[in-house]
Amino acid sequence: MIEKTKTGAVDWDILKADLEALPKETLIEMISMWIQNYWTCQSYWVTFVENEHGVDNAIKIDGEVFKRSVKVQGKRLKELLNLGDDMYALAYVLKHTAPQWTPAGFRWEFEEITDERIKMRVRQCPMGDYRKSKGLELFPCKDLSTPLYDNLAKSVNPKINAVCKHAHPDAPKEDVMCEWEFTYEG
Repeated sequence: MIEKTKTGAVDWDILKADLEALPKETLIEMISMWIQNYWTCQSYWVTFVENEHGVDNAIKIDGEVFKRSVKVQGKRLKELLNLGDDMYALAYVLKHTAPQWTPAGFRWEFEEITDERIKMRVRQCPMGDYRKSKGLELFPCKDLSTPLYDNLAKSVNPKINAVCKHAHPDAPKEDVMCEWEFTYEG
């Protein structure tokens, strides 16, 4: 049961105590909700920027924001969980950072994970779904997301590179939004 909120300062200790009091399943569902909220905000702000300042500016700003934020996300997760710097650490970071959270509507899989390579296929993404539902052109993810994934990979190990194998504006593939390959250049 949730306790009534009391008057007074709200700080991390108060919030942490609230979270610690929740059943594990509720906490997991709350995290899922936060992820969905994150991507809802992402879809709204980028569409607003597009409506006010044009698609080219929206793409540019979105690219810069994500390129920088994924580097921070990867670094924080690596430090929090004391992850290594190999391809398996990158696979874990890919699963647990914003670019492909499944609760937000991403449907994706790893096709291959080895010491030297990861192959990843995204079948569905919330931004693509949102843009399609509004009749908007898909973003050119091949150009837009390559720096994003490369920065995320380099947050784990500067010797890991990301290459887009397929994404818009490439010709559509059945049940595929994009495909990525990460390689260790050791």
